[in-house]
This record gives sequence, structure tokens and C-alpha cells, in this order.
Amino acid sequence: MNKKTSEQGIPFRFRKGASIGEPDAESDDRFLSHCFVDTGDYGTLVDCSNPHRIIVGRTGAGKSALIQHLIQNEDNVIEISPNNLSLNYISNSDIITTLEKAGVKLDLFYTLLWKHVLATELLKRKYNLANEEKTKSWFSNFLPPLKKKDQGKERALEYLKDWGDKFWQETEYRVKEVTQKLESDIGAQLGGDIAGLRAQASTGQKISEEQRAEIVHRAQKVVNSIQIKALSDVMTLLAEEVFNDSQQKYYVVIDKLDENWVENDLRYRLIRALIETVKDYRKISSVKIVVALRLDLLQSVFERTRDAGFQEEKYQSLLLHLNWNPPQLEKLLDERIALLVREQYTNTPIKLRTLFPSTIGRETFIDYLLNRTLWRPRDAIAFVNECIRRAEDKGQVSAQTVRDAEREYSAQRIDSLAYEWFIQYPKLKDYIALLERMPIEFKLSALTKEKIEAFALAHAMDGENDHDPIIRAAYAFINDGSPNPHSFVITLVKVLFKVGVLGIKPDSFTGQLWVQTSERIPSDGQIKPNSTAYIHPMIWSSLGVIVTSSPR
Repeated sequence: MNKKTSEQGIPFRFRKGASIGEPDAESDDRFLSHCFVDTGDYGTLVDCSNPHRIIVGRTGAGKSALIQHLIQNEDNVIEISPNNLSLNYISNSDIITTLEKAGVKLDLFYTLLWKHVLATELLKRKYNLANEEKTKSWFSNFLPPLKKKDQGKERALEYLKDWGDKFWQETEYRVKEVTQKLESDIGAQLGGDIAGLRAQASTGQKISEEQRAEIVHRAQKVVNSIQIKALSDVMTLLAEEVFNDSQQKYYVVIDKLDENWVENDLRYRLIRALIETVKDYRKISSVKIVVALRLDLLQSVFERTRDAGFQEEKYQSLLLHLNWNPPQLEKLLDERIALLVREQYTNTPIKLRTLFPSTIGRETFIDYLLNRTLWRPRDAIAFVNECIRRAEDKGQVSAQTVRDAEREYSAQRIDSLAYEWFIQYPKLKDYIALLERMPIEFKLSALTKEKIEAFALAHAMDGENDHDPIIRAAYAFINDGSPNPHSFVITLVKVLFKVGVLGIKPDSFTGQLWVQTSERIPSDGQIKPNSTAYIHPMIWSSLGVIVTSSPR
């Protein structure tokens, strides 16, 4: 092959539709199976003695890829999809909805639900309980030898007898059977009184506060008396009698919790209960429950389910935070480029630096590329794919090809961020638009009162009760007798920093802070009018910012 130059890579003609992978792990099996790059997280994940079991990362950080690699490479992996659990059965339950609206705490029930589902799925896999006949045989052969005077074992065996005859059925059956049991118990305890709560919740029909409190108290007693102790005994039984071989590991993986499998308020409660359940299942040393959670979803769960005595630090040991650095991302891209080239033309090893120009302007190509990502695999893959698409008819990738690709890539990243953060910040694109035509670095005082006022008048006239913090801040600004623009700027900077489009240098003594490298969002005190803000290069092209010199 001919030599490359600083302005273009080696001559190489890409086939139409060529790419180095798909944005989502489920569609990316070919590249994932050949090009998996272990950053050290996989070893942590498969080690059942390691407490990290909730994979946390932003969209595109590789959570699903890590789970897919686990499924492909380990024995005894059980996949549970929220979409297949019929959890909407709970949200459609008239009784459950009525109890929630009346203020009955159902967290114990949600925890029982997860523990029950996980216990039955583990037993089903361990003993291949694929049909009714095999389940009956298991009951006949497994349970009698365990008859002991131990009260805990007795309770566990009774629980298995009560529920186990349907273990062979599909996972979604578990949710329905446990929910129906609670509905039946509530109906038996409250009788016609449940109708009073239902009428108050749906039509506003009045019942006395004393009546309501008494009915809620009785309902709460039913919820609190569910078989949580017996199920804890089942978990002890599993640890001591069933999953007691340290050489035979079992994994249960749960992904896709960020999808719309149930309405948001219930989803937050169910995920919080799942996190509690994952913590409790640590007592079974050869079983690991592995859950993938988007960082923003985890934060929302903690914020929306926070109650008295809640301590977030109690959960930190469970969390496996996914982080990438530039060398790891370059290795990932090299592996994928090598597979693409090998499949298309030649076994000669070709890397990213060979196929692309050496420099773009004053930056090396690698720096130029990775500086326009949030150090996530999906960003880097998307940028390279756009470059490849633009180079299909040109025979090689030039610096101009990269710049042309950047325009589309930059717009795609803003769309991606808007989708990622839609629940928390539904008007994120409008906030980002405040940075249009700004210099790539500027003092926060450059966000003038006039600019903020124009934004507030356009977006926040009815924003008093909006859950979006920016809209609330804008509403406060226009309704304040003596509006302080910096109060709005503080809220804006925190959000734009959190989503990754803005960095900040609080003062002359502090370095630049970016979400990729900083664990914490800057405090109110760090965000001052003379602090310097930096617009992320990823969105420069789309915003038409004024570029002087690179701040990064």
C-alpha cells in the first residue's frame, strides 16, 4: 500500500455501508465477539466475591457490551428482561394503584417480588425445571432430605411448597402470582373499605381523615406481614444447601432498565427494591446478580425514592463505574478497524492511525477525535463510522473528510444527549442553544441578563411547577422583583456540566473540570461570574462557536 501523509490516510476503498460497529451492543455481535476490550471491569464482574455488581455508566459507556461478554463467556447465566416480566400488571392493578395513592408503603412488597423472581429463576436453572413433570419430580426428591428441626429451614420448605408447583412456568407468571396474592390478602382484610380509598383516589370523594388513616393502617399491616421472613430463609437455604459449590458460579443479568417497561414512578420504586435485593443476595457466595443501570437513571432512583434514614453511601460498594481513557478507546478502535480491513481485503494489520490522516489542523488525529467524545466507546465509534461513510467514494480518508464528518457527528451528539437526558431535562437542546456563537471559552458573566431574560420569556412563563430545574430557575428569574442572572447561570452550568457539554475552571488556582474526569458537579460557590467556561469540542461544529485556540 502507498504511504500516508499528514493530510490523509493510506489509499483504501471502503465498501458501501462499511462500519466498525453498531451503536448498541445487541446489534453489534460481530464486533463485540472479536473486538472486546477489557478495561479491567470484566474480571471484577465475574468474581462473585467482589461486591461490585451494579454496572453504572452513561449511555454508550459499554454496560450492555460487558453483559453480552459475560453471557457469551460464562456458564450458567440467566437473563431477565424487564419487558418480559409483565411488570405493567402491577401498574394496571386497581388495588396496588389505590394503595400507592393512599400512601401505603409498598417497598417491602416490591422487594419480595424481586427476591421471589430471582429465587425461582435460580432454582429453575439449577434443576432444569422446564415443565410440570420435572418440577414434581424435584419436589419429591429434593425437599424430603432437607426436613430438619431448624425452624428457618422449615419455613423455607413451606414457602417452596406453597409456591414451587408453578416454578416451571414463564418468568412473567411470578409477578402475577405474587401480586395476586397481595391483592387477595388486601381484599380479605379491607373488604368494602378498599372501595372508599378507591373513590377518594379516583373521584375525590371525601372520607374522613380518621377513616382513611385507619384503612391505610390496616392495609399497611397486610403489606408488612407478607412472607419476607420465609423468603429470607429460602435465601439461606439456597446458600447452604443448593448453591454451595464455589466452583460452580451462577449469574443473573438484568439489563434494559432504562426502557419504558413501566411508568416512571413505579419504575423508580422497583429499581430501588431491586438494588436492595441485589445487596441481600450477596449472602449466596456462588451467585451474582448483575444489573446494568444508566448513571442518570440511578441518580433519579435515589432522588425520587429518598426517605428518612436513606444513606446513598451504603450502596457505593455495589457500584461498578465504567470509565474509559484515551489509550483504551484507541485500542478499541484499532481492534475494530483491524477486523473491518481483514474481512474486506487483507490480513495485513492496519490500525486507526494508518487509515486516517496524522493531523487535523494542529492536533494529532487521535487527539482531535477523542477530544470530540465524552470518552465513551459509542461516541468514538459513531465519529469513525461517519468518517468512513464520507470516504466511501474517495479512496482514502482525508483531513477534509474528517471535518465534513464532524458536522453531522456533532449534530448527532446533541440529538443523542437530548434523548439520554430527556426525562430530567426535556428542553436540553434549548439550553445548549444558549451557547450558539459563543467563544469556545468565556467568562460566565458573558451570559448576560438580556440573553437569560430572552430565554426565560420564551420557555418559562408557566414554569413554576415544572420538574425541569432550568425551567424553574428561568421562572424564578422572570418573577423576581430584582432578578439575579447569576442564580440562573449557576443552575444552567450545573446541568450543562453534568451532561458533558460544558467544562469549568472555577478560579486561577483550580484546573479545568470536566464530567469525564471529575466525580462531582461544581458547587454553587465554585461557579462564579469570573469563572471560565469551556464549550466541549464535540458540539463546536453544530453550534457555530467562535474558535480561537483549543482549550483542552
